[in-house]
Amino acid sequence: MMTVMRRLAIALLVAVAAASPARAVERILRFVSDVEVERNGDLAVTETIRVQAEGNQIRRGMLRDFPTTYARPDGSGVVVGFDVRSVTRDGADENWTTEALTNGVRVRIGRAEVNLSIGEHEYVIRYRTTRQLGFFADYDELYWNATGTGWTFAIDVAEARITLPEAVPFRQSAFYTGPQGASGRDAAIVEQQPGHIVFRTTRALPPGNGLTVAAAWPKGIVSEPTANQQTGWWLRDNLPGAVAGGGLALVLGFYVFAWARFGRDPPRGTIIPLFGPPDGMSAASVRFVEQMKFDGRCFTAAIIDLGVNGHIKLTGDGKQTVIEHRDGGKAVGPPERDLESKLFASKPSLLLAQANHEPLGKAKDA
Repeated sequence: MMTVMRRLAIALLVAVAAASPARAVERILRFVSDVEVERNGDLAVTETIRVQAEGNQIRRGMLRDFPTTYARPDGSGVVVGFDVRSVTRDGADENWTTEALTNGVRVRIGRAEVNLSIGEHEYVIRYRTTRQLGFFADYDELYWNATGTGWTFAIDVAEARITLPEAVPFRQSAFYTGPQGASGRDAAIVEQQPGHIVFRTTRALPPGNGLTVAAAWPKGIVSEPTANQQTGWWLRDNLPGAVAGGGLALVLGFYVFAWARFGRDPPRGTIIPLFGPPDGMSAASVRFVEQMKFDGRCFTAAIIDLGVNGHIKLTGDGKQTVIEHRDGGKAVGPPERDLESKLFASKPSLLLAQANHEPLGKAKDA
């Protein structure tokens, strides 16, 4: 009996689960990028994006990010044009605004007060963009990131269509799938005729993956920008850097000029070091301050100081030295005057010998 009841309960649960609608996964069901190349090089683009909305990320609308800033191999920047013309949802005009991103423009589609119904919705975005073509020696080319790689949902099918202003044969073509910079081959050319080519993915693209295509055609179909146009674009794209670089060049030029005109040092001559005691101090007092005591060199310095200032004269034959007193001379400090008075207290000259230790000793004490 319990086995029968258990089987009935399981059967009832299965029946209820089968009767309940399965909740679908939000994704892009189909993404079509239809590009018309105009003779002046502009692109008129129509993007048709069919989504499955489940009220999760796709609740009031959607976001479409379009990169407009690129870097050349030489490091300079390129800023392409981007101008939204219209947006519709399920055939009716839809509200949209744009906001600046670090490297481009975000198109914010929908209204804050309107919630989308669960199910499929089709958005059509029409815009124009400029400076997307590459001009080479033997051909011109469009390298087109059809879907972008910033989507957070999978894309079931992506398609890119390129139409030229004339029905001319394409010289070469290529396609890539995967994250930014990848070279996957999950796509194919499903239609090609003069002036028109269609690329389509062969398997679903995971989140963060996209479709990029390239097509080249003979020169002369699209007007190539003139040298003046290219110069004007470069200045507009790189004006802040150009101004900063020009200002730096002017400043450096001024400094070079100023240095050459006024800043050169005069020729170097002979350098003679000059030494002397601080003002108001004799050689002996400087020695005393340095050593923090009185020693024999202080006494010797005082005697030499008297000689330098004309109070004494030192003579000798290499074996004996005689100190002779002289009148006049420049002013000396009190310690040196005391030394002078004791040294010549009894006679005007004195032999530096042991026999004269007494006057020498008194002079040293003074």
